[in-house]
Amino acid sequence: MLKNRCHRKPVTKRFSFDEQTPPSMKLSTYLLETLERNGVTRIFGNPGTTEIPLVRACEQRRKLRYIVALSEVAAVPMADGYARATRTLGVVNLHVAPGLGNGMGNLYTAGIAGTPLLVLIGGQDRRFLHTNPILWGPLEKMAGSVCKAVFGLNTRFDAAANVKQALRTALTPPYAPVALICPPDLLEQEIDAVPARVTVPAPSALSAEDARRYTRFLATAKKPALIAAEDVHWNNAGSELEKLAMALGAPVYAAPYTGVLPIASRSPNYAGYLPPSLKQIADRLLPHDVLFFVGGRGLRTTLYSEARLPQRKAWIGNSPDMRSADGEFELACIADTNEALKQINALVKPGAKRKSALLRPAVAWPARPGASLHPSRAIHALLARFRDAIWVDESGLSTSDVRQWMELPAGEYLINGSGGIGWGLAAAVGVAIGCGKRQVVAVIGDGSSLYASEALWTAAHHGTKLLLIVLSNRRYATLNAAAGRLAGGALAAFTIEPPVLDFSGLAQLYGWRHLQAATERELEASLKSLGNRLQANTVLELKLDPALQPVTASRHF
Repeated sequence: MLKNRCHRKPVTKRFSFDEQTPPSMKLSTYLLETLERNGVTRIFGNPGTTEIPLVRACEQRRKLRYIVALSEVAAVPMADGYARATRTLGVVNLHVAPGLGNGMGNLYTAGIAGTPLLVLIGGQDRRFLHTNPILWGPLEKMAGSVCKAVFGLNTRFDAAANVKQALRTALTPPYAPVALICPPDLLEQEIDAVPARVTVPAPSALSAEDARRYTRFLATAKKPALIAAEDVHWNNAGSELEKLAMALGAPVYAAPYTGVLPIASRSPNYAGYLPPSLKQIADRLLPHDVLFFVGGRGLRTTLYSEARLPQRKAWIGNSPDMRSADGEFELACIADTNEALKQINALVKPGAKRKSALLRPAVAWPARPGASLHPSRAIHALLARFRDAIWVDESGLSTSDVRQWMELPAGEYLINGSGGIGWGLAAAVGVAIGCGKRQVVAVIGDGSSLYASEALWTAAHHGTKLLLIVLSNRRYATLNAAAGRLAGGALAAFTIEPPVLDFSGLAQLYGWRHLQAATERELEASLKSLGNRLQANTVLELKLDPALQPVTASRHF
């Protein structure tokens, strides 16, 4: 459950005709005060002319800050990463049709990952819409393709109600972006309304009978497996999930592409992320006779493969749009996963404990290379040094290496979740702004790091101390791995040289420190100079031989 969904008991007042009407205020002020009363302290955006009333009003607030990004491509992941890391509502401001278009790819990612996001879209001035002015576009249709709901501020009479309804919808599971279109001329008008905290309908716990049914279902299993997804994070259910896994002696797998680590990876019951291949998933789950899906909407995979999952299945979560990869669920309930797991844990008998087997598959450790830095050895060294950091991972083929050795708390490992790239760097900036007292590490492929590199400016402007690790192999290695399966080998189009990218120049452009390592000795020296907590934003560029593959690369597809 989101932190800002804890409400005071409403006070009922008797209506009197003698009471004064609410004081009038500008709609922009009403909007921002309402956001503040619902726990919002940051708005991320790339403002333009239509956002001037909102930005001006924001600069007059004490609690609320407008975080400027240099493009919407960066602003949306910042708000998304901020929301995931703080487990609160993210708010992003997009600039009419062009800005919405720039942000749509990452709004799609936020929707797939189930991030609660309020999208304030600057509308064009309504007084000359009939002339088809610049920036105008079909905002409702555009936003509707990547948002679960779209609301508009149409008149001063419906504006307050629509502000509250947009907030309520954004804070109601299943989470996804919700759009609110804000014309600048209307933001300047006075309305008579009182900003207030909205009341959000929350998923309930299980009925007593349903709790008993789930408990009986698990009691019949000889080798059960738990498969967790994003709902576990948003409902803060990781501890209850681990408690159930320990009682059952069952492994907990993260569903493929789960955007936030649902259970501590240092837990003895954590079995890692399932690979994004139905065939590999079936192989991993073959020893189990019962599968209990906790949250999520199904198993997201990358390439087509055929396999069966004949096990008995049950599901519990927030979204009615859940899919079974094979067969049907015996049990399925929409419920708050934390409360539901508490109920099940109260009924599970202590005698049901079973001994867990080795959960994360072992890998062959690469021999120490000669002149070149091996990507797997580099990832292992970085995880050992920054074991207490929050990690944002968009490292391509090295992703499975990160998951193999990470020992992180629940909620402190983030991926985009949609399969696209270009999200991670900007998302890490949002995480760093939201968790200023924590070290944040982003490990990003060189191609991915260029999508929203302007996010480095926002990080520098706000004085974060982010470590950006760029895996520089001058290739889209993930695409070449896929091409090896689909086209018989690597393709020239997936090589990004010449020219050789100069990340020292990129770091200098935005006022970041730059370090570079091409050997293990150079990496050791760089890590020594960084210490355990950075004093400044730093780009650590790892120059990698593209011929050296991560030891877990085969799990990627």
